[in-house]
Amino acid sequence: MTIWINILIISCFCVASTWATEPLHISEALKIAYSANPEIAAAQAKADAEHAAIRSESFLDDPHVGYMHDTNMNFMEQQMGPMDAWFVSQDIKFPEKYFLLGKAQSARATQADEMLKQKKLEIRERVITQYYNYFAVSRILALLDAQRETLREIARTAEARYSTGAAPQQYEMKAHMEQTELERDVLMLQQERDSTAAMLNASLGEENVPITLPQEELKAPKITTDLSRLSRMVEHHSNHVREAKARVQETEALKGLANLSYAPDFSLQYRRAFGFYASQNEYSASIGITIPLWFFVKQSGEVGAAAGRLAEAEKDLQSTVVDHVAEVSSLAAKVQSTGTVLQIYETGLIPQATSTLNSSRASYRAGRTNLIELLDSERSLYNIQIAYYRTLAQDAENVANLEKIMGESISSLPFGDVQ
Repeated sequence: MTIWINILIISCFCVASTWATEPLHISEALKIAYSANPEIAAAQAKADAEHAAIRSESFLDDPHVGYMHDTNMNFMEQQMGPMDAWFVSQDIKFPEKYFLLGKAQSARATQADEMLKQKKLEIRERVITQYYNYFAVSRILALLDAQRETLREIARTAEARYSTGAAPQQYEMKAHMEQTELERDVLMLQQERDSTAAMLNASLGEENVPITLPQEELKAPKITTDLSRLSRMVEHHSNHVREAKARVQETEALKGLANLSYAPDFSLQYRRAFGFYASQNEYSASIGITIPLWFFVKQSGEVGAAAGRLAEAEKDLQSTVVDHVAEVSSLAAKVQSTGTVLQIYETGLIPQATSTLNSSRASYRAGRTNLIELLDSERSLYNIQIAYYRTLAQDAENVANLEKIMGESISSLPFGDVQ
């Protein structure tokens, strides 16, 4: 029995290890985050709770049921015994108040829905940013590994030339200094990669799961919408703006409810005897209403407070629209500029730096150039490639952030089930 349990544990471990080492595509990462991230789950639970409260807010309160034992009787009544009776009472608000209470709660549910969408978009932006950063750091580390091998070869050549007197000792020292600086950069990048992996795991709702990237290169997000139109679309598409509009609707309903505090509420009661007195078929019914006697303090204060909250919500909506239009315009400009810079890297800088390095290597082997010029060419190419990957990650972050504010897809990045 113990042997079979051990086999089962080992099999489960092997399956988990296989799953953990499979390449994690960005679309799959978003699916995992949407289903496992605890922040999204909390926002979903809040939205469900607000929707469940709609019916209860717009329905009657619980009735009161009671028992009465009456011994305060005249002499003749006392001969028949005390009177026992049961009663039921129901408090009823002014009818329009139920409609406004339901409307206010519906607006709260809408706000919770928009907050849930915002949370999904926030997590999406985090996952995309961290995924691209992890990819960029991994590619930069691969570049530095290749540069490490190149510097070793250059250092060996410099040592050989120095030993034969064909090159000064400073060339050998320069090569070793470049190697030391490279090892420092590798160490810092390894730390950055581990930190990025930990943050990505947190966004995915996982703990310490090894991340394996696909072999293919990540491309820059392709914009599928006219960026110049985005600022005019914010008011109709942004989840933050929709949430602010729903808050205005809630405060409007609450202000209407405050105005109705001058209207009377009702109380109904029915009482019927049982026992000996039940044969007389006697009952009593009553109705009562509330009177806004202290309106100059209570009701007027409630109306004033509700009016102030409505004014606050309207100004918050106006501020949200203005801020988001400005932020969208800023991000759209950044997306456009980083896209242009990436094209410059791909079509100009990287090919030119590669050509220059190849020429420097050939000249160095032929003895027509010195080690310093070769190292400068090496460093220039790798710095340009590193800058390219950093710009690629920044471009993806800008696009994802822009889509988070817009509340919809405007690029080729996977969007997932946000709605």
